[in-house]
Amino acid sequence: MRCIIKELMDNLGVGYTLSAYETAPWSVYDDDDGITCSAEVRMGSDADEIEAEIQFMYDEPPAGKQAVEHVFWLLAKPAAGDKWDVKTAKVKGEDKTADIFQWEEKAVEFFFLCVQEIQADKIPDIDEIYEKTINRKDKFGGGGSGGGRKGQKFSATPAMKMKGGGGM
Repeated sequence: MRCIIKELMDNLGVGYTLSAYETAPWSVYDDDDGITCSAEVRMGSDADEIEAEIQFMYDEPPAGKQAVEHVFWLLAKPAAGDKWDVKTAKVKGEDKTADIFQWEEKAVEFFFLCVQEIQADKIPDIDEIYEKTINRKDKFGGGGSGGGRKGQKFSATPAMKMKGGGGM
């Protein structure tokens, strides 16, 4: 997924190009459950890397969970020319980039949908968004299945047998 930095920022939900050391943050708090969800996109100190992160912070962590749960992390770096490329991404602590078709686009879409939920004052349903994006079963070549013939089939015998003398 190589694209110019402005397009990457738009796809992450930022809407403008960050400068060195700059951060675009989002946050929402659910008073009933005592959960804060924060997301941010950060530009590195030399403007040569972009990080995107989502985390949950619990007032009282559920059994077996830490007070801070890192849900998502993404790293993008400059590629060729003015293009940037997503290098790695982790969702729920797992890096499945080698196993998932178009993982770069799916990771960026995952982050963007979470940011949309946060902007709507909702705690993102990580599992639901994961199923919609990362776990979506895409196929090479546009995902089409079945379909028609790849090429026309022609008969070796001339139409209406005109050349063979069997015409009207």
